[in-house]
Amino acid sequence: MKARGSSSEVSNEVRADGDAERIVDLTDEGRAPEAPVTQGPPSVPAGTSARRHHRLIGGILILTDALALALALLAAHTLRFGSLPDRDYLIGIVVAATLWIGVFSTLGLYAPHHLSKLEEFRRTVSAVGIGIVVVILLTFWLDVYLSRSWMAITLIIALILELVARGLVRFYIGRLHANRSLMLRTLVVGSGAHATELMETLDRPGSGFLPLGCIDAASPFIGSEDLSPAGRVERLRAVFRGYRLDCVFVASPTIGTAQMVTVTRAARLEGVVVQVYTHLSGILASRVSVQHLGKVGVSLTLKPARLSPAQRVVKRAMDLVLAGAGLVVISPLLLLVALAITATSRGPVLFRQERVTEGGRTFWMYKFRTMEPDRDAHVEAVDTTSPFFKLKSDPRLTGLGRFLRRWSLDELPQLFNVVLGHMSLVGPRPLPAEQVSANLELLGPRHEVRSGITGWWQIHGRSDVDAEKAIRLDHFYIENWSPALDVYILLRTVGTLVTRDGAY
Repeated sequence: MKARGSSSEVSNEVRADGDAERIVDLTDEGRAPEAPVTQGPPSVPAGTSARRHHRLIGGILILTDALALALALLAAHTLRFGSLPDRDYLIGIVVAATLWIGVFSTLGLYAPHHLSKLEEFRRTVSAVGIGIVVVILLTFWLDVYLSRSWMAITLIIALILELVARGLVRFYIGRLHANRSLMLRTLVVGSGAHATELMETLDRPGSGFLPLGCIDAASPFIGSEDLSPAGRVERLRAVFRGYRLDCVFVASPTIGTAQMVTVTRAARLEGVVVQVYTHLSGILASRVSVQHLGKVGVSLTLKPARLSPAQRVVKRAMDLVLAGAGLVVISPLLLLVALAITATSRGPVLFRQERVTEGGRTFWMYKFRTMEPDRDAHVEAVDTTSPFFKLKSDPRLTGLGRFLRRWSLDELPQLFNVVLGHMSLVGPRPLPAEQVSANLELLGPRHEVRSGITGWWQIHGRSDVDAEKAIRLDHFYIENWSPALDVYILLRTVGTLVTRDGAY
């Protein structure tokens, strides 16, 4: 076995970036496969078992899920009927909570460390929808009539409570990862640059993993011809026990079938999670399905990401309903901002600019005016055709305009663009025509979908994101679009507006 601190190429490359002193070698190049196994890295503190901690978090989530449904059902009954429920209703809550937990468990929501934030959000929304259907079926079985308004109130309250509770738990886990107090003890199996890259990725702060070393694909632990298959499994089990492992990562392109069998069997017998690492950057797990290929192979299939006609109808319907309702709700605010602009500076209330949307089509995008009428006189020396051009300290802004920019209130008129069909609520931000025409090869792929008021880029830094990362984030959104992703981005946008990160 080779770890950071050994003489191998993998180990030397990784040691340059990591904490090599916490790793000890289990073997060297000349060690015989039957030699005794070192007990593990003595300098790594044992602490609380990460797996045990994750099980505790899973238990907390079970309680919060049951509480969320109970509160939703009690609130729905009180709001709908104006009174507290009777004994039979309370018994129904207990039964419903049990079924509710079963739905969440079936969707794997009590092991959040195995899910990304977005995947957990998607599954939570699905679980709430399925759970409400189960509760409704339960009322039929109990011969209890409950109105459609009761169902709607229960659904909305349960969804809000679930998302808030799981968001708080996810925040708590993130804090533990950041201060390195909750990390899964990990070994990497593989060789070459692929294993090196994997070790470096796992060793980054906040990853939630503590990489302890790397077993080379040709190591006598998993590749020796001098040991029987059962002997290799037992020897690898001793390594896993010595390192008190929580999981093992396999760099998939560098390991053969027999070696993979050895690793998976040893991990199963020791209760260690196996994770297979492959290059699918920018792809959501919801797009990936697993299929058997031949007798021993497994292939990962990516579902097509292009919007089907039905999906386009769904997206457009969401835009019309939400943008239309939003304009009605914020109409007093729109009027107030318009009056404030008129009272504090001369010039029109609205600013319009030619922007580019889906298919390279141009349209006039509307914003509240935030600049003085002679704005261009202040930026003669600046190249405004560079991609994602925006001044951080813009001398053209009025006092009110700076406030509107800071709170993104200048963007509100774009709801009219959404209703008119020029934009979507969620999508790549529309850029000025001059920026697009000057950088057509770079920015052209962004126009495969309709531009949006907010997007994946906006919830990951907004104006603080450089051009290269912004384009990569936009491509991620295009590759992985779904209604759930749009809802997730809209909810995350609310938090981004409150914190005002990257707003100027």
